[in-house]
Amino acid sequence: MDDELKIRLRGEGIKPGLIRSKEIAEILESVEEMAIAEALKNNPDLSKEEIIVGFYAIEDESIGLKFKTTFATAVVSAFVSAAEAVERGDFESLTPQSMNSLKVVSSFSKRHSCDALIGTASNKEVTVISPTTEIPSPTFIYGQTEILGKVIRVGGKSPKAMIELIDGSTLYCEVPEDIAKELGHKLYSLAKFEGAAKWQSKTLELEEFKIHTVKEFPNTDPTKVLGELSGMIGDAFSEINDVCAFVTDLRNGGGEE
Repeated sequence: MDDELKIRLRGEGIKPGLIRSKEIAEILESVEEMAIAEALKNNPDLSKEEIIVGFYAIEDESIGLKFKTTFATAVVSAFVSAAEAVERGDFESLTPQSMNSLKVVSSFSKRHSCDALIGTASNKEVTVISPTTEIPSPTFIYGQTEILGKVIRVGGKSPKAMIELIDGSTLYCEVPEDIAKELGHKLYSLAKFEGAAKWQSKTLELEEFKIHTVKEFPNTDPTKVLGELSGMIGDAFSEINDVCAFVTDLRNGGGEE
């Protein structure tokens, strides 16, 4: 079974010891993120925490980087499919994370005038990213929105808040210093955050969120809320026996022609 991912950086002056460690680390991270993103897209039953794409070898032939992975059948297949999409120029089929990863590889290729050969153990070259390869930039939607969540962590020289959303996912948000101080007293409290958002246009996934204001979200007993609502409505609907007919009548404009 093919359980190995490979990327080879090939060009003049591309040798281990001649390229900064930071740049190699960026390539390693990009390959990992691309492989995981494509595997999750094709196998939604997997979780990100379960998948490991681990760097295990570097070859002194230009620079050859090798990776082993858990769930090899799913991960390698998805990685190859993504590489084949790059070869066809079918970038629309790729995840936003994969596009970001390809941008990193493409930038390295242009910066060092080298080729990046992407493949597996059995297929050494599925596609090649060269200095002339153009990776289209992802498009985004911008707007104002509100999110509901708990403050898990806040701080930093340029303050950021870690918010746990109601679905269990986490989001790191930029936050003004004065609001960061306020959030420090609201750790693990449910709150409503208003601010500027940035979404991926393809998936509508929230990419970035900048907090402008924060409001407490009352954690009220549902039975109390329903009781208050009942008190406000009173007996206004007490004479309605057929609820379905009443709603249908409302939808038809109260029965008026």
